[in-house]
Amino acid sequence: MKTTKTLAQISNSKSFQLSEILVSWQYYTEETVILAYSEIKRRGIQINEEIEKLITAFAVAQGKPIDQLEAEFFESKNVENYQEYHNSLPQFSETVTEENKKLEKLRRDQAFQREVFEKKQANKDILYGGLWFVGGLAITLASLASGKGGFIAYGAVIFGGVQFFRGLMKN
Repeated sequence: MKTTKTLAQISNSKSFQLSEILVSWQYYTEETVILAYSEIKRRGIQINEEIEKLITAFAVAQGKPIDQLEAEFFESKNVENYQEYHNSLPQFSETVTEENKKLEKLRRDQAFQREVFEKKQANKDILYGGLWFVGGLAITLASLASGKGGFIAYGAVIFGGVQFFRGLMKN
């Protein structure tokens, strides 16, 4: 039994997957091979000599050149070429399933939760950064007020200032 791939599956395939269809053409329906070949041409992917030989083998097995097979296939679909066939079908994204709706809702919920978490973290940075900054500044001013020099808590002031402004930027 030969495998059939839909236009949506072909259009969303990676380049190596399309090449694999051409390499293993015996296991796919004629329609699938023609669509894969047409998609490769649409993308402008270079076809190497080995794959060209396999395409020729496919065409020989069908009894017609690949271009004629391609033209007959699209004619049977009432279109002139692959691009027109691709554009004539409904957009694949319109067929949204319940599962896709659930996944989209889950993604939005996670984004909202991440936003709430980041907002809380920004508020904590503002609070603790401000406390470190004011505490370091208070210790430095109290120490310098003695008039004999003193302890300068520049680490706490710098750390607190950076954390405070980082929180403001996130908020």
